Amino acid sequence: MQPTGAAHSSSRPASPALFQPADLFDLSLPISKMAAMAMATDDAKRAALRSQIATRTRQQELLGHTAETVNSTLLNAVQQHIHKALSRLGLADVLAFDIGGDMEAGLKVVYVLEWGTTAFHQLLLALAIYKIVGQQLIYRGTSLALRQADNGHYRIGGVGLFRVVPLGELPGGHRYADGYKRTDPVIRWGARLYPCFSAFLLHALLSWWCYGEGVGERRALRIDIGSDDPRYGRLLRTDDITEDVGIAIDGRLDRGDLNDATNATDYRCVIVSGFRPGHTVAAALWMRYGDIQLCTTEAPVGHDRSHPLADRFRESVGAARRLLRRFELESAVIDRGTVLR
Repeated sequence: MQPTGAAHSSSRPASPALFQPADLFDLSLPISKMAAMAMATDDAKRAALRSQIATRTRQQELLGHTAETVNSTLLNAVQQHIHKALSRLGLADVLAFDIGGDMEAGLKVVYVLEWGTTAFHQLLLALAIYKIVGQQLIYRGTSLALRQADNGHYRIGGVGLFRVVPLGELPGGHRYADGYKRTDPVIRWGARLYPCFSAFLLHALLSWWCYGEGVGERRALRIDIGSDDPRYGRLLRTDDITEDVGIAIDGRLDRGDLNDATNATDYRCVIVSGFRPGHTVAAALWMRYGDIQLCTTEAPVGHDRSHPLADRFRESVGAARRLLRRFELESAVIDRGTVLR
């Protein structure tokens, strides 16, 4: 009889202990540097990162671990890194990132959180996040990085100066005071006001940065419903537009005067296509002064305007119908509107 705990001489060698996350990155390449490589605009740097990960995976497979185990441990290490960064920044209750199975996406999140530490403390959250991401974006040769100007103003590309409007500046009863988010604040851009920085960015994407190489937007339909039509009023002001039918972007023309609600004009754009995987067409409904227009990147089938709009712009019209139907405007807009293309 052998003493308790002694190994049998005939037993198989113990399997190698699962490597710790720190072992996985034993390439003189810490996660923070991997994150910078994942965000690099240089294809060679991103390729080098993938090569490093693949090499380490093969090494671990030679030690008896499966590729699935290696990948899972890698992802878990990056996810833990993200969680620690959020906790350190005091953002664990505000932001949550689930990287799923996308290693490079997870490393990019690490980059935003680690390299943007200073930005998170100096800027409001939405602007801080964009400050990190924006420096990676270029439109027609112009950087879309967030740049600070004089007197608390900012600039992105050629859009022009804009500034944050503190809650205290909004008069009582102002539409944008209700639901004001300090993390995503109201923005002033010239005579225009946006309920949040996110809306400002989306409007910029649709209005000023939409004409990239190979992309063209056209107006397909227009109709004047009338600003006094209650259906139009609900479509313009409701907060109940959900992402299964579209993404609403609001704005207000007030000529720079927050207190002149009488002469202020609200407008809205609802993106109805182009924001989900599998969408091949970007389309949006624009509304202002009682007018509704359908704009789309979809190429028309044929050139004869006498054919039904639904036959010529099938994806765009189908997406627009799903939204308009909720406000009893489907027939009024699609069937009676003026075809422009």
